[in-house]
Amino acid sequence: MPKIPGIDKAIHFILFAGLVFLWSRVWSVPKPTQGKKKKIFLNYLVFGIIFAIFTEMLQCYVPNRSFDYMDIAANIAGGASGMILFVYLNYKRSILV
Repeated sequence: MPKIPGIDKAIHFILFAGLVFLWSRVWSVPKPTQGKKKKIFLNYLVFGIIFAIFTEMLQCYVPNRSFDYMDIAANIAGGASGMILFVYLNYKRSILV
């Protein structure tokens, strides 16, 4: 299998974008108030950051894997993108949310 530069970071980004998007979709409230929307968004953001760091720390105990700060950055960027996509599609009343 050829080594593609940066593919590892792209995979981290895509997986976390999908994770946060789907998690947002599952836990979304039909018609939340403005205050509740901010609380929900903050919960997703905190969960995404903590989970990104936690999964990287666990890789220290997995053979052939290592801790990498850039993986954490890719995880957080992917999670934020997943949340932004969810908010955008929810605002547009898309059938995907």
